Amino acid sequence: MGRAVFIWFVLLCQFWEARLLGGKEPEWHGEKAFKWAELDVPKEGKNGFTLLTPEQTGITFTNSLYEKAGAANRVLYNGSGVAAGDYDNDGLPDVYFCSLNGRNALYKNLGNWKFKDVTREAGVSCDGQCCRGAVFADINGDGYVDLLVAVSGGGVICFLNDGHGKFANMTQAAGTASKFGSMTMALADVDGNGTLDLYVVNNRTDDIRDRGHVDIQLVRGKLTIPPLLKDRLLFMNGQLMEYGEPDVLLLNDGRGRFTPASWTDGMFLDEAGSKLTNAPLDWGLSAAFRDMNDDGLPDLYVCNDFWTPDRIWINDGQGHFRAIAKLALRNTSASSMGVDFADVDLDGNLDFFVVDMLSRDLRLRKRQLPAQTPMLLPVGEIENRPQIMRNTLFLNRGDGCYAEIANFGGLEASEWSWQPVFIDVDLDGYEDLLITAGHAKDVQDADAEALIRSRQRPGQGSAFVKGTQQTLTREEFTEELMQHMRLYPRLDMPIVAFHNLGNLKFQDITAAWGTNQRGVHHAIAMADFDGDGDMDFVVNNLGGVAGMYRNETSAPRVSVRLKGLPPNTQGIGSKIKLLNGAVPVQSQEVICGGRYMSGSDPLLVFAVGKAQREMSIEVTWRSGKTEEPYDDFDRQPLLPRKLSQLGPGVSWFDLDGDGHEDLIVGSGKGGQLAVYRNDGRGGFARIAEPPFNALATRDQTTVLGWRRSNGQALILAGSACYEDGLVVGSSVRQYDLAVKTINDSLPGQESSTGPLALADMDGDGNLDLFVGGRAVPGRYPEAAASRVYRGDGRRFQLDAENSRLLEKIGLVSGAVWSDLDGDGFPELILACEWGPIRIFKNRAGKLREATAELGLDKYTGWWNGVSTGDIDGDGRMDIIAGNWGLNNAYRATPEQPLKLYYGDLAGRGTVDIIETEYDPVSKAVAPRRSLTALSVALPFLRERFPTHRAFSEATISSVLGDQQTRVRETEINTLASMIFFNRGNRFEAVALPREAQLAPVFSVNVGDFDGDGHEDIFLSENFFANQPETPRLDAGLGLWLQGDGTGKLRAVPGHESGVKVFGEQRGAALADFNEDGRVDLVVTQNGAATKLFQNVTAKPGLRVRLTGPPGNPTGAGAMMRLKFGPHFGPAREVHAGSGYWSQDSSIQVLGTPEPPTQLWVRWPGGSTIITDVPAGARAVTVDRKGALAPAVAADSSR
Repeated sequence: MGRAVFIWFVLLCQFWEARLLGGKEPEWHGEKAFKWAELDVPKEGKNGFTLLTPEQTGITFTNSLYEKAGAANRVLYNGSGVAAGDYDNDGLPDVYFCSLNGRNALYKNLGNWKFKDVTREAGVSCDGQCCRGAVFADINGDGYVDLLVAVSGGGVICFLNDGHGKFANMTQAAGTASKFGSMTMALADVDGNGTLDLYVVNNRTDDIRDRGHVDIQLVRGKLTIPPLLKDRLLFMNGQLMEYGEPDVLLLNDGRGRFTPASWTDGMFLDEAGSKLTNAPLDWGLSAAFRDMNDDGLPDLYVCNDFWTPDRIWINDGQGHFRAIAKLALRNTSASSMGVDFADVDLDGNLDFFVVDMLSRDLRLRKRQLPAQTPMLLPVGEIENRPQIMRNTLFLNRGDGCYAEIANFGGLEASEWSWQPVFIDVDLDGYEDLLITAGHAKDVQDADAEALIRSRQRPGQGSAFVKGTQQTLTREEFTEELMQHMRLYPRLDMPIVAFHNLGNLKFQDITAAWGTNQRGVHHAIAMADFDGDGDMDFVVNNLGGVAGMYRNETSAPRVSVRLKGLPPNTQGIGSKIKLLNGAVPVQSQEVICGGRYMSGSDPLLVFAVGKAQREMSIEVTWRSGKTEEPYDDFDRQPLLPRKLSQLGPGVSWFDLDGDGHEDLIVGSGKGGQLAVYRNDGRGGFARIAEPPFNALATRDQTTVLGWRRSNGQALILAGSACYEDGLVVGSSVRQYDLAVKTINDSLPGQESSTGPLALADMDGDGNLDLFVGGRAVPGRYPEAAASRVYRGDGRRFQLDAENSRLLEKIGLVSGAVWSDLDGDGFPELILACEWGPIRIFKNRAGKLREATAELGLDKYTGWWNGVSTGDIDGDGRMDIIAGNWGLNNAYRATPEQPLKLYYGDLAGRGTVDIIETEYDPVSKAVAPRRSLTALSVALPFLRERFPTHRAFSEATISSVLGDQQTRVRETEINTLASMIFFNRGNRFEAVALPREAQLAPVFSVNVGDFDGDGHEDIFLSENFFANQPETPRLDAGLGLWLQGDGTGKLRAVPGHESGVKVFGEQRGAALADFNEDGRVDLVVTQNGAATKLFQNVTAKPGLRVRLTGPPGNPTGAGAMMRLKFGPHFGPAREVHAGSGYWSQDSSIQVLGTPEPPTQLWVRWPGGSTIITDVPAGARAVTVDRKGALAPAVAADSSR
C-alpha cells in the first residue's frame, strides 16, 4: 500500500478538528502546530485519471448555451466556471457550477464519490443571471468559506456562509456589484493587513460586433468614432478596435466589505514608477496572484485577450503594484486565456505558463486563421513586448527576468486552451500540466471563414460605417450570424496532459493519463474529493455534462492544508516546502481563485517518492513568519511528552528608558520576538523595525531585558536547539537596540537552552548570567549541561569553574537567583525534571550544591517553574515550585516512586524509554504503556510477548531480560506543586492548596495582588502536548493564591480574580504597567494569544524603583521591606529571571495596609540602607546610598 500523510498545519498552534467521510475515518494525531493522519490509498494504481459517470457521482449539471444567445453575444461562448471548497466544514470538498442559461448548482460531497444537489436549500441558484466565474473564499474570517459568483453585467454576487449550510446574498453590503462583464476572481492579502482582497477580471458584457450596426461617422473623408463610443472603440493602425472593460481591485476590511482601489491614485504604477493616467481597458479573461519574485508579497498576472496586452504587476510592499520592467519579459501570448505557476526545473525560482489557441495537430494548425494580424516589429526596437499566437513558458532566470522557452519545452501548442494547471500527476516531484481546451465553434477555421465571406452581401464588411448598405435590424443580424455560426465546425478537444520529464522538456501524455475525453472543457477546479490525499478535478463543460475525474495514483504523498488565524483562515498566500521527499525541495503556494473563472480547494500535495532521509515541512505564512512542523515522537517515539511546546516566555523591561515598563513576548521558530512599547497611558504599540522584524531561527525560551554599563538596552533570548539538535548557533541571542542587530555572542552547546536568570552573584556590581540546559536533543532523559557566565558590564564570559559544577545537573526547567541565607549573595535555585529542586549555595561568587543538606533531595518531581517570596512574612525567602500536579494518570510516592528506564535497547544508538508504575496486583514494577506503543521503538517485544495478554502481565524485569545492564533508571516521588518554607538551615515542605494540584504548574509569580500587605502567588497552568494516547491536562485557568501573611494560602476562583486563561499557559510576569500602584499580570499561552490582565480592585501600594550601579541599574538581586512603625512587612526581592522563562518588572509594588514609615533595602553584596518614606508617597526611587529621587505620585484611579 502506498503511504499518504495528510496534514492540517495551523498558524500559532490553533488546531481545527476535521474528519473525512465516506470511508475509514483517519486517526488524527495532534502535534506542535499541526495535526496529521495516515490515509488509506489504493494498494494498486496507475498514473492518471478516470472520468466518472453521472450515475456514479450524481452530478448531472450541464452548462448549455442556446444557439441564438450565442449568436447574439459571442462573449458567452467563453463558457462558465466551477469552484471547489468545503462549505460545510465536514472535511469533504463540495462543488459549485456556474450556468449561462439556467440556474447554478451546488453539490454537497457525501463521500465515496456521491454528491447531492443542495442548491435550493443553500440559496445559491442565481436564477435569471448569466453567471461566469465562482470561487469559495472565507472573506469575513469566520472559518466558513463564502461564495463569490461573477456575473455578466452584474459584477460579483457575494454570498456569506452562515455556518449552517445556507448562504445569504450580501452583495449590496459587500460592495461587489458593478455593471461590468466579470469573469475570473483571484484573492490575496495584497496590502499585508491579514484580509483577503479581491481582484475581479472584467471582459465585456457583450461584443459590439454583435450589434449589427454602429454609427461610425465619416467626417471629411475620415472615419470618426461618435462621442458615446469613444471609451469603447478606437482606430489603431487603420483598424477599428474595441476596448475591454476595466478590472477592479476590491480591498477587504476584514468583515467581507470591499472598497474599490483607484487605478490612478498611485496604487498602480507604470514601469517607470509613475502613476497611471487611465484605467487599463482590457479584454480580461483570468488573473492570478503569486509571489513571482520570492519577496513574500503577492504579485499579479492578468491574462488579456485580443489586442490588449497581458499585465504583470509587481507588489512593492508599500501599497503599490508596479508594472514589471519592460525587459523582464520579451513577449507574451496574444490570446492569453489562463496562467499557472510552478518551479518546473526545481531550481528554486518560480516559472509560469500561459495558454493560447495553437493546435498540436499540424493539419489543423495549417487551417487556423490568426486571431489577429501579426504586427511588424520596428528594426532595432528592444523594449517592446510582442504578442505571439501560441502558448508561452517563462523560465525564471533568478534575476527578475524570464526566458520564454515553450518551443524548447514542447509546450507551444495545446489546442484552443483555457486554463493550465500544474499538478504532479505521477508524484515524482516534478509538476506536470493539465490544460482545459475546446470551443463550441472553431471560428479560426479558414474554410468556414471563406465560405461565410462568399455568402456576405456587398457592404456587410463595412456594417459599422454610417451610409453603407447595412439595413438589417438587430434581430435579423443575429439570425444571419446564427446561420454563419452553423458553418463553423465544433472544436471538441481533450483535456491536454503533459508529463514533466525533469529537464525542461514535457511529453504529451493525454491518452495514457485518461483525459482524452473530447468536449468543450472550460473551467477546472482541483480538490481531493475522496480523501485519499491526491488531487482529483472537476471540469465545467459547455454543452455537455460536467466531468468528475478521479486521480488513480497509489504513489506515496504528503497532503497539506493550512489553518490560519482570522481573517485569513486558510493561509492564502502562504508558501509550503517539503524537504527530502521525492526531490530535495518541493515548493507550492496556497492560492484562492486565480484560475479561468474558477477556484480550487486550497489543499497542496507533495511527492514522497523513495525518501531515504527524514522529511520535513516548512511553512512561510503570508505575514513572513515561518514554521516547520516538528514531531518529537519521530526522534524518540517513547517520550512521556513533547519538549517542543514549552514556550513562550515573557518579560517586563523599560527598553527605551522613558520610565515605563515595556512588554517582551518570546516567539517560536519562524516567528518574531514581540516587543510592545508602553506609552505611559496604559496603551501599547508594537515595535516592528529592526531588530524585531527578524524571524527567530529557533524556538525562544526565556526573554530578559538587560542594560550594559554604558546604558545600552539589550534583550537576551534563550535559543533552543532541541528541534534541530545542532551545536552550531548561539544558545542565547542578544537583541541590541542601539545598533538594531541580533548578536550570537554566546556559543551553542549540546544541551538545548531552557531558563535564563541574571544576578550579581559575586557582588562586583555587574550582572552575571545563568543558562539552563533543558534537554539534550534526542537523548531524553539524560542530564543536560547548564552554564554560568560572568558579566563585566559589557559582555559575558564563561565561568568555567562554576559551569563544571553544573555539567550534568539534570533537565533544568526553571531557575531563579535568590538570597536564601541573607548574606547578600544570591543562591542559585533550579527546578529540575526527574530531579529535586536544587539549591547551590553562593559564597561570594563560588557555588556549591546544598540540596541534600537543606533536605530538598527528598522531593524529586517533574518540576517546571520556581520562584521565591516571603510567603509567611518572616523576612526569609521561601521557595515555591510548580510540578505536574495530582490530576493526571501518574502516581508517585516515596514508597512507590514513578520510575523510568532508559538506554539503547534497540541497538540503534538512540535513547529508548520505558515508563513504569507499581502494579499492586503483582506487587512489582511494570511498564505503563501498551505493547502497541512500546513496540514502535522496541520491535523485539513482539517476539518476546506474542500476545497483548502476555505483555500485560509482564514486569519490567521480564521486559528488559538480559538487557538490564544496558539501561539506567531515574525516578520521582512527588507530583504535587509545593511551597518550601525557609527555616534558616532547612526547608519545610508543604503542598500548595488542592486547587493548585488540578493541572501542571509552570510559572510561579509572587506579588501582593490585593494590596493587603501579604504576599500572594500566581500560577500558570495546563499542558496539552502529551503522548497521543494521553488526554491533555486542561483543568487550570491560571490560579491566584491569596496569602494571609502566615503562610496560609486561599485559592481565589477565576470569577472572583478575573483571571481565566483556557490554553496552555506558560510564562507569566508581573508589573504595574499603567502605574496606578496595583500589580498587573501578563500570561502567555503556547500556540494562542498572550493575555494581559489589569488589576482594578487592589488597594494601591507603594511603587519602589531602585537605582543601582551602571552594571546593575535596576538593582536586580536587591531585597526590600517596608517598615510600619515597629514592625516590617514581607521581604521582596528584585529578580531578573524567575518563575518560568520570564521576568517580572524591577519596579516593585509593595502592599501598604497602613502608611509605611521606612524602606529597608539590602543590596547585592550585603550592604543595607534604611530610608524614610515621605508621608503620602505613592512612588519612590532609591539609590545605593538611600537617597530618594523626586517621584511623582501616580493616579490610582486609572
